[in-house]
Amino acid sequence: MNKKLFVVLGLLIGLSTIVYGSLKTSSIINDKSILVTKENLELFYFNNIDKENPYNISFETLSNEQIKKISIDFIKREVLVREAKRLDLDQIDPIISARLAQLGQQALIGSVLDINNVNIETVKKYFEINKSLYIEPEVISFSHIFFSNYDDANEHLQRINSEVDHLKRKSLIQNGGIVFPYQKNYSKKPFSFIMGHFGNEGSKSIFGSKKKLNEWQGPIESSLGYHIIKVTSFSEKKQLNFEDIVDLVKRDYHENFMRVEANKIIDNKISEYKIIDEINY
Repeated sequence: MNKKLFVVLGLLIGLSTIVYGSLKTSSIINDKSILVTKENLELFYFNNIDKENPYNISFETLSNEQIKKISIDFIKREVLVREAKRLDLDQIDPIISARLAQLGQQALIGSVLDINNVNIETVKKYFEINKSLYIEPEVISFSHIFFSNYDDANEHLQRINSEVDHLKRKSLIQNGGIVFPYQKNYSKKPFSFIMGHFGNEGSKSIFGSKKKLNEWQGPIESSLGYHIIKVTSFSEKKQLNFEDIVDLVKRDYHENFMRVEANKIIDNKISEYKIIDEINY
């Protein structure tokens, strides 16, 4: 009898704990307080980084300024999610916090931001202030042959440049080296694209080879190994004219205006919440 009583009491205590935990979680979600801790910022950071980006850094190596920025984004997301839930939007669009935040933003902002009739002079003024955003980057076109070590790359370069027979030279170019995990030929690519394949120093070396067009040169070292390359074309960066990109600038102006106004509305909503920040910046 006593044994059964202890079992029943244990079950009741367990159920009580579960119910209390559920109520506590619910009250935290629905109140006007937001708790900022290292744990939830770290989870938020991990869930929102581009998993395909090879240059992601770990949360532990972030600077205080970077953590503050993540904290601001976390608070904004949390407010928008809660506003969406307060409006019962989670009942019609299932439980994905990023989607709830988007719905919350749409609900808060609504159709307030209608600027279809913006004056062209206003758009042009925006262009003049932000001209640095409308620069066509320098681009390069080149071919390369990849090697695992410097000596093999250098030896193959000498063979190509000393070979006078056209067919033999072509064979050396087509069949030399080892397999590169990306492309063998690159056409009109900016530095940012090349860096993703060759690393920062390798990309600098490639762009530094632009003075000698249509010559096999090198070897240059990348983050993966060594390369001999032939640059076929290069274009300097240039400032784009407003008249040539007016539709693009108009779109950017609209998006920037909406982003600024939306942030004002969201910041006003955030001010209604009590932020409990446990992070030591």
